[in-house]
Amino acid sequence: MITRQHYLDKMKPFIGRPVIKAVTGLRRVGKSVFVRQIMEHLKATGTPTDNIVYVDMESLDFDFIRTYKDLNEYIVRRIKKISGKVYLFVDEIQDIAEWERTVASWSGQPERYDVTITGSNSTMFSGELSSKLTGRFIEFPVYPLSLAEFREFYPEFSDVSVLFDKYLRYGGLPGLRMLDELSDETALPFLRSIHDTIVLKDIIKRKNIRNTSLLDDICRFTYDNISNPLTANSISSYLKNQKLSVNVQSVINYLSGLVESQLFYKATRYDIKGKRQLEISNKFYANDLGLRNSQIGFRSGEISYLIENLVYLELRRRNDRVYIGELDKWEVDFIAEKNSQAHYYQVTTALTDPAVIERETRSLLAVRDNYPKTIITLEKAHGDGIAGIEVVSLMDFLLRK
Repeated sequence: MITRQHYLDKMKPFIGRPVIKAVTGLRRVGKSVFVRQIMEHLKATGTPTDNIVYVDMESLDFDFIRTYKDLNEYIVRRIKKISGKVYLFVDEIQDIAEWERTVASWSGQPERYDVTITGSNSTMFSGELSSKLTGRFIEFPVYPLSLAEFREFYPEFSDVSVLFDKYLRYGGLPGLRMLDELSDETALPFLRSIHDTIVLKDIIKRKNIRNTSLLDDICRFTYDNISNPLTANSISSYLKNQKLSVNVQSVINYLSGLVESQLFYKATRYDIKGKRQLEISNKFYANDLGLRNSQIGFRSGEISYLIENLVYLELRRRNDRVYIGELDKWEVDFIAEKNSQAHYYQVTTALTDPAVIERETRSLLAVRDNYPKTIITLEKAHGDGIAGIEVVSLMDFLLRK
């Protein structure tokens, strides 16, 4: 196993503390391996093996656990003869009906239970029952490999351009490392099978979807339009032009399923002048470009959309919130907030044309606060920036600490 150390470092201060640790993220993103690394850390620091209990809801060994009562009864039996604090780990907990009831009960006994759960549904903590956990959990999102992590996983790609090409085509799911080689013949079938599993388990079954072909059409259309403003109305109009009968509400339901499964992230708009979020012209970004390319193919002509998607994901990894910025008639590609401090970003393929320079700088220069501003360009960056705006190459941005 390759340790994703920065995730472990974030988790360590909360181990043994009276708060539920919720590890969230797309299926096959590495949550289970991360949990096992936490358990190994506990053993290495003196926790008895018997005091560490792991429930894997993707294993048939735990198929008998269907409800919160089953889970509680199993844990009570398992730890009956164990003294001291017990460290509980429940993987893919959303597959257990009303799991919040048992977890809330455990959280009320911090001297006995230390609880870590994982889940692949973005709405795990938005339901009515989840209100029982308000103020008693902290979320640790896990993402596909960053380019810097990808380089650690594949030291054989010493040429940075080769490394980036592989990453752009096949994404950052850690399981790719199991393949003998990283090519279309090996990676794409592997990624398609993962995509099918996510769609089946986290969308079709969870939302009781019958029209699976419509879901597939909406998914492909959304993949085709990453980095573009997208609405349920625009998707519905497109499908009707394709002679497919669909109403807007159905599109909304299916689109929400794609977001809840974390195949996509929805980036909302933020009015910089009015200092408020807007509910119009949201953008959708693929959680993993490899999964996206396994469905609609890799097209080099879409490089501007692909690199914008990469920057969005990297900003999510590093910050608390990421928005699309809007200032009068102009757009700021991203506003990233960390510890209530903003940073403005524009993303472009090149900065050689004066017209492009004017287009990419005007919205940033129109922002009148003193927060930092950066242009990220696919080409290698030269010089000290433009009018106080930092200019950095995409490669340097993705690989910097």
